[in-house]
Amino acid sequence: MTDSTVTFTAKDYKNQGQWKEVTITGEEFIRRFLMHVPPKRFVRIRHYGLLSSRNKNCKITLCRNLLGCQKYLSRLKDLDAPAIIRLLYNKDVCKCSSCGGKIIPIGTDPSLFRPEPHMLC
Repeated sequence: MTDSTVTFTAKDYKNQGQWKEVTITGEEFIRRFLMHVPPKRFVRIRHYGLLSSRNKNCKITLCRNLLGCQKYLSRLKDLDAPAIIRLLYNKDVCKCSSCGGKIIPIGTDPSLFRPEPHMLC
């Protein structure tokens, strides 16, 4: 890299895939680089690599072990979702954001009374 140019190696597919050095201006390099940045709120779905179906279980476990996530996983193992969110993000999702009251959890039994959304706290 100089004050005005950037040199990098790239694969030349027109020449049997041989690697060659390319020198371009800094502005052109930034323009090409930004073509790879997805637009705001754009979601990419990955079906290969670490998250491929074949590798997901063993690779994610390996990544968690390498990152030292065992202490977190053992603490979160027996907790329900609101308790996990409270522990990790210090946010109480069982507290009404408008009045501050405690939100009543609704059971999964359909015979139970299901309050309207405005009656939850």
